[in-house]
Amino acid sequence: MTPPVPDPDDAYDAVIIGAGACGAEAAWRLAGQGRTVALVTTSLDTVYAAPAERARPGGPAGSLAEAVAADVRPDADGTVSAWSLHTAAKYRLEGQTGVHLLQSNVEGLITEGGRATGVRTWEGVPRRGRAVALCAGSFLRARLRVGEAEERAGRPGEMAYDDLADDLAARGVRMVAARQVGGGAGPAWEVRFDRLGEDERAGMHLVRIPGAFAAGVCAHGPLDVEAATHDGIALADAVHAWLEAT
Repeated sequence: MTPPVPDPDDAYDAVIIGAGACGAEAAWRLAGQGRTVALVTTSLDTVYAAPAERARPGGPAGSLAEAVAADVRPDADGTVSAWSLHTAAKYRLEGQTGVHLLQSNVEGLITEGGRATGVRTWEGVPRRGRAVALCAGSFLRARLRVGEAEERAGRPGEMAYDDLADDLAARGVRMVAARQVGGGAGPAWEVRFDRLGEDERAGMHLVRIPGAFAAGVCAHGPLDVEAATHDGIALADAVHAWLEAT
């Protein structure tokens, strides 16, 4: 089934917060299942950003990871740069009917009757969806340290989701502390962030908020691209099944 072209003024089937490997993969698969998706990220320059400077491309048949692998040229060691993965994935997503790739800052969920029906943004434009998925990576109340300097960021130069974390906490969602490190050839850095407590999820579903889902790093802690890809696929299937049933 070919999904209609999303209209930003209408409700989407799903709003996905975060366009890392998990969120991007979920958006790709949902569109392939005939759904319309708003894939919301704080920066279009970091779509499908890998947690390391280099990664090995490839993924399951029909996945975005597989499509991206066809567009990149690995070095002799079988890896490609994180930037190559980003540019190939962004190009694929921008050309995918059913996906609206959107740069915006999500501040919190919109709920009606206790059910998630969209997201609030810093820009003041609500984005409505029949389902909402958290794929916020290492950005929930994140604090990034490089040497002696600390900033509110989930990666260098990318602001943390403090308001979204506060919104979830106000709804009774329990969070636990997590940590990720990076840097590679550049300066070493460490980010401490919140992820959802294990008891806050039943599979991909948030137990306190019907219609809300979570996957990837914000659900499990640090993941590599392969693990995030598989979690994004599982998320899409859970959202699709829920939409079919409601």
